Order: sequence, then structure tokens, then C-alpha cells
Amino acid sequence: MMLYESFAQATALGDLHTCLMMDMKACQEDDVRLLCYLTPSIYSEFPDETLRSGELLNMIVAVIDSTQLQELMCHVMMGTLVMFRKDSVLNILIQSLDWETFEQYSTWQLFLAHSIPLETIIPILQHLKYKEHPEALSCLLLQLRREKPSDELVKMVLSRPCHSEDQFTTSLLRTWASKQDDSLGEHIKNQLIKNNNQPRKRQSLRSSSSKLAQLTLEQILEHMDNLRLSLSNSKNNFFSQTPILQALQHVQASCDESHKMRFSDLFSLAEEYEDSQSKPPKSRRKAPASSPRSRKGAAPPCNPEEESASSSASEEEDSKPKAPKRKRKGSSAVGSDSD
Repeated sequence: MMLYESFAQATALGDLHTCLMMDMKACQEDDVRLLCYLTPSIYSEFPDETLRSGELLNMIVAVIDSTQLQELMCHVMMGTLVMFRKDSVLNILIQSLDWETFEQYSTWQLFLAHSIPLETIIPILQHLKYKEHPEALSCLLLQLRREKPSDELVKMVLSRPCHSEDQFTTSLLRTWASKQDDSLGEHIKNQLIKNNNQPRKRQSLRSSSSKLAQLTLEQILEHMDNLRLSLSNSKNNFFSQTPILQALQHVQASCDESHKMRFSDLFSLAEEYEDSQSKPPKSRRKAPASSPRSRKGAAPPCNPEEESASSSASEEEDSKPKAPKRKRKGSSAVGSDSD
């Protein structure tokens, strides 16, 4: 490859990158199989010219078929091909948002074949619109559902604008709530308290000056309310967690009346939690023993010996022949009258 670099510098162009792109373009137009065959070598020998180039990647994914895509993915997983680097992968994925559908899907498949942490490219969520970028959103959704939620992931997911037709955030939060409910609850609590402590005017200025990743308290409450509606017919106990209820209680105490009215159903969960915490369980303390008033009217308990003695005495009294004595008195009285 040093020979090729010397050749490129000796040409009229005198630029390695330009010559490389021209030759790969010729392979794309004349022989796609040759293009795929040269791809591992080109990326390994000229990393500075290829790993930052969205142009070269687009040349490849624009002409390959599904079989060739699978072959390239195998090269990546075996370590013979590296097409992305941490410091440049985000920019390349952002460039791919304007490509054709199959080109985008191929790009995401090649990216996922690498062992690059998903948090490296999660800021791309700021650029994705649900009507314009369904390919990238679909690939991200399938990958994020396997990830464990972190502060940065939850912040980026909640930073998406809330639209009735965009179910990305709600579906992902619901999946995390069913599998990682404790972890998700703590991270949402952190975001609620952090954004609630920020001045409202400062938040509004930030959101108006930049539309990217400016998470506001209203956004969090909107997504939380959508999640509450999504879980209303399920047996999920996400909104019964103490961290979530404490965070809602904290927000309710300081938010304005318009937010209290708008998210009244959501804040009602915090009110129920507050009522349960303010009332002590009095019934539990008196349940084991009876009241003193009931003891006054009740007779004191007897010993077993006294009970047995009284029962034997009652049996003896019952066995005495009292009835015949009454009959004798009656018969003697009748006899004296007859005389």
C-alpha cells in the first residue's frame, strides 16, 4: 500500500484521499464484488482516510446486496474489518440520515457488528424526527431495549419532544419499567429533582436558544404521564415505587398551578402516597388486645379447676330427684281432702 500512496502523490491530484475515492468509485460502477473484496484491505491500510469518511461508506452500502452485507458483518465480527471508530462514528451516522432506506439499515447493521458502546452514539437522538428518520429510530429502539438505563440514556430519551404519534420514548420506558424498574425509577427521580431545582426562567431561555437536548421539567412530566397511561391496564407497579412518588411529591410542592392542573392525575399518585405516610397505623396497635371498656363488662376468666368443680356440682344437682318430692306433697294433700 505504500506503493499506492506514492502513486497517488505522483499524480496530478497529489492527494491520497481523492485518488482513493476515485478508484473505489470506479470499482462501485464496474465490479461490486471487487469493491467488497477490497473493502477490508482499504480500511485496514488507510484508516485515516476511511474511518472518517462517510462518502466511502455510502459507496459501499449503496450497491451491496444482503449477502454481501452479511459477509462484511462477518469480517467485522472476526476482526478483519474495522469500519467505525469511537471518535468519528457519530458524525458518520448523522450523515447517513439522508441516505436511502436500505443504505441506512446496512449502515446500522455494520455499526452494530462492532463492539462500540451504544452511549457513544446516543446523542444522535437529538437529531431524529419520528416522521423523517424511522430507520434510525427502529434500530436504536431495538438496541436500547437491551441496555440497562443510565442517567445519560434516560436524559437523552426524555429529551425527545413529546408527540402523540411518536411512541419511541413511551415504548422504551415501558420496556425498561418491566425489566429494570428499580434502576429506571432512580434515574427518573434524579432527572425530576434536578430539573425542578433549576429556575423556570433559565430553563425557558435555554430551550428557546437551543432545540437540542434541553430537557425541561414539562418534558419529563409529559413522558411520565404517557407512561402512566400506557401502564394503566397492566399489572406493573412502577408508579408505586417510593423514589418516583417522592420525586412527584417534591415537584408538586414547587410547581405552578397550571402544571398541577395539567398533570393532576399524575400528581394524585403523590397525594395518595403523602396521605398514607401522614396517617399512622392506629388500628394495628389496638388489634392484638381488646379495649378496657369491653373488659369491664366481661366476667373474669375462671381457672380450669373451678370450671370442673362447678360443672360437677351442676351435674349432681341435676341428678337429685326433686320432681318426685313435689308429687308426694300433692298426693297427700288430695288424700286429706277425700277423707
